[in-house]
Amino acid sequence: MLSDKISALGVVATLCVFLTNFASGQETALTQPQGDETAFANYAPWLDASLDLRDYHIHLRGGMTAAMARERAKLTGVKSGVLENNGREWPINTNEKLDQFIAGVEEYNATLPEDERLKIGVQVNDRDWYKVIDPKVYARLDYVLADTMIMGRRPDGSDERLWLLPRDYDVDQDEWFERYYRHNLTVVSEPIDILANVTWLPDFIADRYDELWTRERMAVLIQAAIDGGVALEIQAESNFPKPQFVKLALEMGAKFSFGTNNFDPKLKDTGAWKRNFDQFHFTKEQLWRDYQYDGAAPKRVKPAEKRTIDYDGMVKRLKEKGIL
Repeated sequence: MLSDKISALGVVATLCVFLTNFASGQETALTQPQGDETAFANYAPWLDASLDLRDYHIHLRGGMTAAMARERAKLTGVKSGVLENNGREWPINTNEKLDQFIAGVEEYNATLPEDERLKIGVQVNDRDWYKVIDPKVYARLDYVLADTMIMGRRPDGSDERLWLLPRDYDVDQDEWFERYYRHNLTVVSEPIDILANVTWLPDFIADRYDELWTRERMAVLIQAAIDGGVALEIQAESNFPKPQFVKLALEMGAKFSFGTNNFDPKLKDTGAWKRNFDQFHFTKEQLWRDYQYDGAAPKRVKPAEKRTIDYDGMVKRLKEKGIL
């Protein structure tokens, strides 16, 4: 089936197709926007189509459009969910902009067959986001994604973007990691649906992964995700999470999602997906699905409230269950 699609793609490979970016209201001229025939063919040919996999981490940025996401899903067999970053220092920084973003994708979806419609999400970067987003706007989202790669503020008041920390960052690493771990528990306790870049560490401390991410720390984070109905993402082109985390999470009954976290329309290498599928043989039941609804009620049923995590109580529960 995929080979037929790829052949059809080859016939029109030289044509310029005009697709509309309904999320921003601008037309984009595009010719093979996300890779050539070989790139599409090699995207995920090993994937079992019955898993009905969806990439929930497709940003509409860098020229990527809703129409491109739909086209990519048709060509690769991996369905699409689209989002953009929400926060004070990010493209969507007001309820009005978030409303416009959702409305744009909704308008585009209305032109598509139901099975080709894009799921609509948002990546939240401020830790008070659930207090700021208008409940009526929040209710129209299919999912909310977050990661832990922003922690605290810089001296000038801007976000501390952890991926920008230098490799020789001079800090007490043990104290830093304790703060970072508590930050992980804070993020997973929010009313999110997907935790991306799970157990990620910046370069200056990444070589201590096995030492710092102990079984207890991993298990508490995993159980907090399970309790909150939060999926753990495996991201293309990322070495995180490590196999020991994935193994433990599956044993504990966690759900996983798969994402690319694109910066532009180009296809990313899904080798990290394949390594995990080859090692852990994910079943459909282990993959997270956005909330299915009948169209009469708001999409989101998760209250916009932060949960409280009792670390010591969680450890006690995990010991009683034989996990620790």
